[in-house]
Parts: sequence; C-alpha cells; structure tokens
Amino acid sequence: MKITLDTNVLVSAFISKQGQPAAILGIILTFSEIELVSSDPILSEFREVFSRREVRERFEYSKKNIDQFVSVIRGASTIVQIKSNFIVVKEDPKDDAIINTAYDGKVDYIVTGDIHLLSLRRFKGIRIVKPRSILNIIIQRFGEFIIPKEELKK
Repeated sequence: MKITLDTNVLVSAFISKQGQPAAILGIILTFSEIELVSSDPILSEFREVFSRREVRERFEYSKKNIDQFVSVIRGASTIVQIKSNFIVVKEDPKDDAIINTAYDGKVDYIVTGDIHLLSLRRFKGIRIVKPRSILNIIIQRFGEFIIPKEELKK
C-alpha cells in the first residue's frame, strides 16, 4: 500500500502524538508493507509551517527540532521527483503538489484533512481519504494486530 500524507496530516502527527495522524505515521514507520511517498515541495511546506514564529513559540520547537522532523519524514519516505503538472485545486494551488506527488508516486491513497482535496474524493484512481478512514482501511487490509479498535476511538 502506498500513501501520500498531506502536509496538514504530517504537521498534526508531530504536534499531537496521541492523534490519528501520529498513529498513521507510527504505522508507516513500523510496517514495510505501507510505503510513504513524499516530495520536496511537501517537505518544504512542512518545514515552512513549523518555521512560522507563532508555531515555533507555541510548541517550543527549535530549528534543530524542525530539521530532525524533516529528516524523519525524508528517511521514512520514498521521495519522488514531480514530473506531472496537474492543476486541480483552484481554491488552493499548493494542494496540487499533493496531487502531483501522489500521481507520480503511483500511490493508492492521499490522506488529508483538507476540504479542497477531500471534496475530490478520487483523482485518476487515487482515493483521497481522512486519517480515520485510512486507519480503517489499514485494519481491513492488514488486520487488527496493527491497530487495536480501541485506539481508533481516540
């Protein structure tokens, strides 16, 4: 199974270690059957969000912390060079980087909380789902040994 995580899911995974995005990232880091596909534009946006003064101050992240976060994601990901140039999300053109990464990486799922992406539901065979949905899909595909159902209720 190949997955692209939207920047909002990646950011949430590092802000709240108890939430569904953190559970997804933990599963990806643990199980080689699930491949995270990312790109430099996604990692750049992730770095940019965490580098905002208000985010750094609120969560007390240093530049070194942010570099470590990016390093973890890069190390856990297959990084694709974006070749496609689909223009799909007119309301937020930055979202097109997610679409193009997923398409060029031949992923099965985009995981996002972004309403613009979620409203598409699918793009060229790629399902676009919420974090809770991908956790349910993972359980269906790989069984409850990965995520006890009680964990989904958090």
